Amino acid sequence: MTTKRISKMLLASAILLALVAPIQAAPITIFNTGVDAGGVAQADNAAELHYLAIAPGVVTGTPTVATSTGGFPIPPWIADSPISAWIGPGASTEGPIGTYILSTTFDLTGFDETTAMLGGRWSTDNNGLDILINGMSTGQTTGFADFDKWTPFTIMSGFTSGINTLNFVVNNGGGPAGLRVEFNVAEAEMINEPASLALLGLGLAGLGLARRRNS
Repeated sequence: MTTKRISKMLLASAILLALVAPIQAAPITIFNTGVDAGGVAQADNAAELHYLAIAPGVVTGTPTVATSTGGFPIPPWIADSPISAWIGPGASTEGPIGTYILSTTFDLTGFDETTAMLGGRWSTDNNGLDILINGMSTGQTTGFADFDKWTPFTIMSGFTSGINTLNFVVNNGGGPAGLRVEFNVAEAEMINEPASLALLGLGLAGLGLARRRNS
């Protein structure tokens, strides 16, 4: 078998492998509520780093982290965790009556947004009215007094390329107001999977070598 023929076979094999090689999902960078840049829960009364309150007429600005160190409302709110903390809508957990929105963003640059998925759990005081992905409702809610338990959520559509916005809409009926979010799934497939490109490049290199030897 000639070198040229072997190289053509190598190229064909590399292309086939690149087409059928499984594409692995990669993690999306998105943060739980109340954590620092390393994903560790912050101290009581710390400024929230990744979420903003964006409900004009109710409350806007940087939320505050709440832990059991500050006492009530933890408990009855869900107890502390190393990977997330409650956040109040403003300078304290005493929020205004009404509907407020806590918003965070994440970047899907380099990902195939059609394969993105977020999943996790949330808890609210009072009831969670919705989770919005880029302004679109996902129809997910929590109960009026569900601040002592978790409610799961999953988002599998509505994503866009580049920066995405995730809004948690919460109603406060009076007294303490808060949001707690933990993600357990945040992933999407990468565009131009490096392993597939490497296989294709190997085949092209082999074909180029054969052409030089036969010239």
